[in-house]
Amino acid sequence: MSGLGHLIYLCATALQGPVVLGLLLALAWSLLELGATLRERRLRRARRGWPDYMARLRRDPAAAGDFFLTAAAYAGFLEAFARRGGDLRARPPLLAKLAVDLEVAASAALARTSLVARLAPALGLMGTLIPLGPALLGVSGGDLERVVQSLVVAFGTTVIGLFAGILCHGITLARRGWYAQDLANVEFVLSALEPGGPLT
Repeated sequence: MSGLGHLIYLCATALQGPVVLGLLLALAWSLLELGATLRERRLRRARRGWPDYMARLRRDPAAAGDFFLTAAAYAGFLEAFARRGGDLRARPPLLAKLAVDLEVAASAALARTSLVARLAPALGLMGTLIPLGPALLGVSGGDLERVVQSLVVAFGTTVIGLFAGILCHGITLARRGWYAQDLANVEFVLSALEPGGPLT
């Protein structure tokens, strides 16, 4: 092996530890996010208050005054908007700022899972390619045990990276739909709180 090839080999193998550590962290984080997403789904299914409230509002316009009290029991960003905005009803600019802050929070939450959905498979590919160097050296030296150990690491990192990526991609898709609906509801509330709207 030439001097340049040896240097590249050393640099690549030096990355194996950080890559494997990153994959394990991505897997652990994606499992935690999966648990949080399942909990959020359960809360959303148990707190289907927004459709009920809209139906009640159509039957009784006087129910508009109860919005900030009743919406605090709903799940998601509508709940956060109701809880934080209850004391701001008479200050529409602050409510608009709160709505923007919630949109930024939703985008940040989606960006995290979207990043891991892309990063984990890339780390898995790196974890696959890095051990192939030692495996090829093992083949050339007749060291079968070294070849087997390298291939086990290579294929294991591929599976972990793809699994973490699939989990985070599914979480991103589920949350994107929820948050889009929440923010649409918040926009409705903002428009309804304008003078002459159904909540004023």
